[in-house]
Amino acid sequence: MTNTCPAEPPGDFGLLVDTYQTEILRYLRRLAGDAATADDLFQDTFLRAFKAFSQLRSDTNHRAWLYRIATNRFLNHRRSRRRGIEVALVSEVRGRGPSPAAAHERAEVVDTLRQAIARLPKRQRAAFIQRQLHGFSYREVSAVLGGTETAARANVYHAVRRLRRELAALRRTT
Repeated sequence: MTNTCPAEPPGDFGLLVDTYQTEILRYLRRLAGDAATADDLFQDTFLRAFKAFSQLRSDTNHRAWLYRIATNRFLNHRRSRRRGIEVALVSEVRGRGPSPAAAHERAEVVDTLRQAIARLPKRQRAAFIQRQLHGFSYREVSAVLGGTETAARANVYHAVRRLRRELAALRRTT
């Protein structure tokens, strides 16, 4: 994946949409945990992007810019709703597939992880999802969240540390 939209003049919004729509929608679904909410946030993200697109500088990192809009839309939605949002982790099974027992165990693990990620503080959750599930660099995470690379590293570090503690505690109780 490239970090910026191919070198096109800032007039080709359609190319930007074609390049990043699937990635942004997947990100919002993981953040929101609800397809309908994610779809609404997705539309709002690209509507806001369209309105501001003509004012972008030519050296703008379009990917980070869209992720920042999407993240801000999610955070605003969450603040306005004041309700818990689960992170949706989609498991993809390839090949012949696992046995029913293994599939059930995997589903339990994914559900436990989903719940643990959902309990992370908002910035840690967003940083963790961007870094670990979308493969962002720390520079990209910092651009999306509006902080420094050091803050992005710290958010991811604390998220991973918290998840490890929580999952280790669950293992001890089972």
